[in-house]
Amino acid sequence: MRTFILLVAAVFLSVLAGNAFGVEHAEGSGFESPPGKVGASDADGKRTDKTQPGPGEGASEAQESKTEERKPHLPEIKEEVEGKKTFEIHGGLVGFYQGAAAGKIGGREIDPDSSSGFGVAADLQVTYRPPVPVFENGRFFMRVHAGTQKGADKNLEDNLFANLNTIADNSNELQRPFDKVFWLPEAYYAHEFAGGKLTVVAGKTEPVVFVDNNAFANNPNSQFVGKPFVNNPVFNSEDEFAPLAAVTYTPVESISVTALGVASSHPNAPWERDQKSIYSRIFDQPLVAAQLAYSPKFGELQGNYRVYYWNAGYHHENSAGDTSPDGWGMGISCDQQLTEWLGLFARLAYSSRDAYDTDWFWSAGANLKGIVPSRDKDELGIGIAGLKGVVAPHNDGTELHAELYYRIYFNEYFALTPDVQYVANPLGDSRNDGVFAGMLRLEYSF
Repeated sequence: MRTFILLVAAVFLSVLAGNAFGVEHAEGSGFESPPGKVGASDADGKRTDKTQPGPGEGASEAQESKTEERKPHLPEIKEEVEGKKTFEIHGGLVGFYQGAAAGKIGGREIDPDSSSGFGVAADLQVTYRPPVPVFENGRFFMRVHAGTQKGADKNLEDNLFANLNTIADNSNELQRPFDKVFWLPEAYYAHEFAGGKLTVVAGKTEPVVFVDNNAFANNPNSQFVGKPFVNNPVFNSEDEFAPLAAVTYTPVESISVTALGVASSHPNAPWERDQKSIYSRIFDQPLVAAQLAYSPKFGELQGNYRVYYWNAGYHHENSAGDTSPDGWGMGISCDQQLTEWLGLFARLAYSSRDAYDTDWFWSAGANLKGIVPSRDKDELGIGIAGLKGVVAPHNDGTELHAELYYRIYFNEYFALTPDVQYVANPLGDSRNDGVFAGMLRLEYSF
């Protein structure tokens, strides 16, 4: 772990020395990062996923390079529907090493060796529009995913309200036994009606593609990797790749309304017998969600302001034994480009305290571009977040997260990012030791 920390520090210092890598900036693009749990996108792919936010939201000119591509939100879906190409293939790969030091959590010593390691996540995406008139305003999309190893989350994921490595959300045991090599998380059809004002998506994908988007804090493959800076962690706990139908209406360019329903395996049900397959009884107590987005533009400076609500209609129970007939929450997610080089973001959300172990969640931070001379396409991100626990007497404090990354742009195919995180009061308990984690992430796309 000490060697890794020194390595991360060396990368930071070499960049600050100016042009340390001797790579000229290309005008093209870079890593087409796959969506994941947020990671969706992307957390876990992309086809042409630029730094664009959610349904109907805009993006500034400074955000439109491939190296800044984000999760496949509806603007990208709309762009592809309106595109002219019949068949496209894109792919991306993220390799990482993440290590963590945690001390004691819940009275148990966390083994640093089991909280460190290398990992990889890869995606291959295909977009197809059959050359027949009926599909003129639509297209099919499919994404294949493969991933292994979880870094710090291997031993810490269950000891925090929000995990530290969203890149690996869909790796290892989260893949089904019959998907040992490849997994098909997304396969859907999107179609536009009414001159592009109405977009309908049906098939298999995840709710965070449409809800709780953010231009500066949404993609673990090229931005923050800690869950509080990718999506609302409570909403994300209900997020699954599953049969879904979504509709977005955009009456004017700056306003959009999205509604969706998605099959649920009831992942937060208190007993395993109450859970089910996402393909079984898909209309039985599904997850429903809606989002209203306002995307004003001040000159060339894009802003996006969203308010959303979700309801998972199955029985929930938190760790204190409180019960609720459903799990619900509401939140806001905002981002604003202030200058060509500075953008700000913030989230605030509340969820049912009888259904989940946390109620209030907040995060805020900044994205800075080109702060090092002659490195105008590099990015620095800094953020702080909190999740308020509700389980007395010890887990009712606030778990605090801080994260800093510096993304080094090489060319249209590669980028390298050192990243550090710190967590205070894990699980909302001040008796727990803090957690420090460091990551080195390499992005590649084609």
